[in-house]
Amino acid sequence: MFAKTPLQKVIFNNHPFFIKRDDLLHIDFSGNKGRKFYYFLQQDLSKYKAIISYGSNQSNAMYSLSVLAKMKNIKFIYYTNHLPKLLKQNPIGNLKYALKNGMILKMGNIKDIDIANMLYIKEGGAIKESQYGIKVLADELIDDIKQYNLKNPIVFLPSGTGTTALYLQKYLNIDVWTTPCVGDTTYLQKQFFELEDINHPKILKPFKKFHFGKIYKQNYLIYQKLLQQTNIEFDLLYDPIGWQVLLSNLDRFKNNEIIYIHQGGLKGNESMLLRYQYKCKI
Repeated sequence: MFAKTPLQKVIFNNHPFFIKRDDLLHIDFSGNKGRKFYYFLQQDLSKYKAIISYGSNQSNAMYSLSVLAKMKNIKFIYYTNHLPKLLKQNPIGNLKYALKNGMILKMGNIKDIDIANMLYIKEGGAIKESQYGIKVLADELIDDIKQYNLKNPIVFLPSGTGTTALYLQKYLNIDVWTTPCVGDTTYLQKQFFELEDINHPKILKPFKKFHFGKIYKQNYLIYQKLLQQTNIEFDLLYDPIGWQVLLSNLDRFKNNEIIYIHQGGLKGNESMLLRYQYKCKI
């Protein structure tokens, strides 16, 4: 279903980087969500009454699961614990498109729900089945490294649950580095151990505490700078944190070629840009 995504060399802040353009993977399964849900795209899901999941009201996973459910002709039930009145009245971004796909949105805690006969997907796709699609990504990266004749490459990507970074490290024989964008390093390590006991990615600790989903003008500024210098749009939740942490640690990688995984999620920018316009008057 997915064609191999390109590896693109760019110069940012006078430093070379190789960008794995997984944002180009698929219009509805951009980046890591396409990799995480690849397994289920190959399966017959007719034995399930519905796909059920939970998370934020603008989750990229929410949108991609709504597409998966529509393709498989089964219900998709999604739980969130916060929905502002304005967003409820005027859905935008991932929420808008997931609802258009027939998503059944519910408020509350999924832990109280009977999920028998349902395909239960943990928040963000933090499940063992995600490794099948991520292995495909790892195999592509191995080919890319040979094609570009990279001598000492490392892979870097920002993390939510850390699932993509974890399984990339499992299937690559080079170092994978990441940084937490949701919670702290302890939270991220806990997420790793819930899926695998060994061979975890290396973690770069953020230089400051970023509260997930909060508006930071510095995040918008680096988003804008990346767009201007590379002509590539990145997402406004994970990538600004990832790039700032990476740039603050470049001395650590002075002998490495850095491969940055662009994990997509650009549909979420629709709502994030409106928030930046309102909060920061950009």
